[in-house]
Amino acid sequence: MILTRLGRAYDPNQVIDNLSAGDVRSWLLELRTTLAPVSVAGYVRALKAFGNWLQAEGLAEAGAFRSIRKPRVPIKLIEPVPDDTLRKLLGLATVRDRAIVLLLLDTGLRVSEAAGIRLGDLRPDGSVKVMGKGAKERIVPIGSTARGAIVRYLGQRGPGPIDAPLFLGRRGALDWRGMQQVLKRLRARAGITGRLSPHSLRHTFARSYLVNGGDVFSLQQILGHTTLDMVKRYVSLADADVAAKHRTASPADRLVGRKGR
Repeated sequence: MILTRLGRAYDPNQVIDNLSAGDVRSWLLELRTTLAPVSVAGYVRALKAFGNWLQAEGLAEAGAFRSIRKPRVPIKLIEPVPDDTLRKLLGLATVRDRAIVLLLLDTGLRVSEAAGIRLGDLRPDGSVKVMGKGAKERIVPIGSTARGAIVRYLGQRGPGPIDAPLFLGRRGALDWRGMQQVLKRLRARAGITGRLSPHSLRHTFARSYLVNGGDVFSLQQILGHTTLDMVKRYVSLADADVAAKHRTASPADRLVGRKGR
């Protein structure tokens, strides 16, 4: 799609090596009038990868593609889901849906990872084996409350082979789209107008984990991030919570009083 769009902007028969870096930059600037910065950054990554492949295969130097600098993308954090909203959701959820919400909230799993869990992935020590991005497996711990909800769901679900999906829908395995629909229905039933999705539960887990004493390195491992870059964003959000708590619990403010400063 990206190359097709580029071909509409320039002669599709033009030799790639005749394109200049300025031509490509001008085209990317035009894209910014209709696309979000994160989408333009995706275009840049794709063009650079394509240019590197062309050079590696000896098909073209593709210098215009390979020399593009990656644009800075504004960092946007998804606000965590408030505790009262979560309690309202759990109060309206079925046994299965309660297990799904608590699992996502307590582990920060991506919705595709949660949907891919098989019965055999549940480990005796209470953790779960998940398949993350890049076909990388990792072990994720689950707290006692979420484990209890899963056990209750398993009692309702019934036994199955180890390769059977953990969560079932009316027509078999509940895929990631089905999990999104679960939250969408709960959101509507609860009359919630704010953001609520599997991804927002992942952010809620990360922020709560840090605020409650977790460290960034174990959080990185649990979330399946290859670098600390994303985790650093969660640290910023957690720091804001700590600052707010300090404002209400400052020993000096309580001792002297705010007017005595």
